[in-house]
Amino acid sequence: MTINNNNIFGAFTLGEVRSGRLTGEWLNKESVANYGWFGGGTPGAVSTVDRIDFSNDSSTASVRGPLSSARDSLAATGNSNYGWFGGGGTPAVVSTVERIDFSNDFSTASVRGPLSSAKYCLTSTGNSNYGWFAGGSLIFASPLTAVDRIDFSNDSSTASVRGSLNSNKQLFSSAANSNYGWFGGGLIPGPSISSTVNRIDFSNDSSTTSVRGSLTSTRYRQAAAANSNYGWFGAGLLAVAGSPVSTVDRIDFSNDLSTSSPRGPLSLARYNLAATGNSNYGWFGGGVIPAPAIVSTVDRIDFSNDLSTASLRGPLSSTPGRGSLAATSGVLNIRRQKAGNYGWFGGGFNPSGQSSVVERIDFSNDSATLSPRGLLTDTGRRKLAATGNSNYGWFGGGTQLSGTLATVDRIDFSNDSPSASIRGPLSSARYSLAAAGNSNYGWFGGGRGGSPIATVATVDRIDFSNDSSTASPRGTLSAAKYGLGATGNSNYGWFGGGLPSTATVNRIDFSNDNTSISIRGPLSSVRYILAATGNSNYGWFGGGGPGPSSRVDRINFANDSGTSSVRGILSAARSSLAATGNSNYGWFGGGSPAGFPSSDATNIVDRINFANDSVSATPRSPLTISRNSLAAVSNTPIG
Repeated sequence: MTINNNNIFGAFTLGEVRSGRLTGEWLNKESVANYGWFGGGTPGAVSTVDRIDFSNDSSTASVRGPLSSARDSLAATGNSNYGWFGGGGTPAVVSTVERIDFSNDFSTASVRGPLSSAKYCLTSTGNSNYGWFAGGSLIFASPLTAVDRIDFSNDSSTASVRGSLNSNKQLFSSAANSNYGWFGGGLIPGPSISSTVNRIDFSNDSSTTSVRGSLTSTRYRQAAAANSNYGWFGAGLLAVAGSPVSTVDRIDFSNDLSTSSPRGPLSLARYNLAATGNSNYGWFGGGVIPAPAIVSTVDRIDFSNDLSTASLRGPLSSTPGRGSLAATSGVLNIRRQKAGNYGWFGGGFNPSGQSSVVERIDFSNDSATLSPRGLLTDTGRRKLAATGNSNYGWFGGGTQLSGTLATVDRIDFSNDSPSASIRGPLSSARYSLAAAGNSNYGWFGGGRGGSPIATVATVDRIDFSNDSSTASPRGTLSAAKYGLGATGNSNYGWFGGGLPSTATVNRIDFSNDNTSISIRGPLSSVRYILAATGNSNYGWFGGGGPGPSSRVDRINFANDSGTSSVRGILSAARSSLAATGNSNYGWFGGGSPAGFPSSDATNIVDRINFANDSVSATPRSPLTISRNSLAAVSNTPIG
């Protein structure tokens, strides 16, 4: 995912100060993905909200419905439906949070539950479910460490206090993808200016933020925008009494311990500006230039060509301009979040024997009969695992009559009629394992193998760009287990349940996979031989033993230390099934209705609606072959 943006900063006087920022990671809401909203600011304070049309950004921004009260030095974040503007000065410092309805943005913003305390000069970031408002101050030059979290689904409540920044900070900016937020620069006690970048882990937000790499120079009163891979921090002041700069630094989210890299500058040096964006561009609007003078200038950074100077676009509506405003937009990370078109179910066992058949389900027409595609390379295998990216699917491990396998097969999604091709093997032969991955790697964990057969905790990683090599062993699960399920997003993989009987969930940090996996909140009950799928925010674990069961548990990736919540059930109880999905739905196919161990099999395919997962899953068109102990993958892009 994503994504987001950022804040701006005001001057030393309350009327000049502020910070904002945007974020959002949207699923498939392309309509609102075309706009960015810039709200509040100076001179004044003002309640004005401007909307930039990303597809027609050479025009002057259009004025929409205002905030409910005039404010500057506020912060903003959002998701695909709404934008939340929090804190700021009126000139009195407030805790107010207001929500803009993107689909009805001519109306005045509605007041929601407040922040935990009044503050301004703060920054904000978020994902599709929550918004985090960090730092700021009640009295200028006395910055805070507090981080508040707004639950977008329950935004009439007071924001909850989470973990803190690692230092008191105000007048800084933030960028995010769906799993982390990066806070860069800012004014710290002294007063002095920081180049430090802190990272908040959305799934573990009760901890203090971690220190990552730094910006190229000390900076405050800047703005930031991002996509799912990088964050761009632009403009600001390098010294307390210094002149503004047009500098742009880029943070590589996958390598955030390094110092950010300088990119092409903005067209105009300034501070107290705001920024927002989509997956391709970032728009930096408003701000203050020497004099002081406030401007309405909007610059656009082309993320794919960011060494060039940002291009001048249409201005904000205000004359002469606006400073100390905040901004948000309606979508980020569309590339990663968009729904895939198909799912592939491969391998397995039925009373006739082990299968190598691969069949494809059309997600957009899942009431139609599934279509048989090419075969796996073996004559048949079961108890295998699968993961993939938008172009290929990798099926690894398993067992057949001749023994346990380390084989990895690759399906080419663009040409899935031929038989799969053999790639580099796993580091050791095993079966009853599970797999998760992102766009670059696949992690295969647990299972049983060796001689004599033993349960293992090993996690192997396949490098999708070099998959003819043997998979490399990474960190281990918290305990040896098999018959587990796994799903993930672009940054983590969650491995849940398994035998020996457990409800334990382990989380792999894809960016640090050499360490032991961390234990998170458990499933709602002991489960094994289950299946799992998910989107960027949640994972659904369905079916399994003992029983078998029709239970479905949901893990909230942003709050995975709690016990998973029980959702609607599958249409039929079964174990040894497989699951795949896209951003909006999950399909659970095949399995054993009699439980484990068993030689019976079913062809049932159930679909879970992620947006309404408290109801029972609905049966769709069945598999063409009844089977259990199969594996599944889809072409949904994941980061």
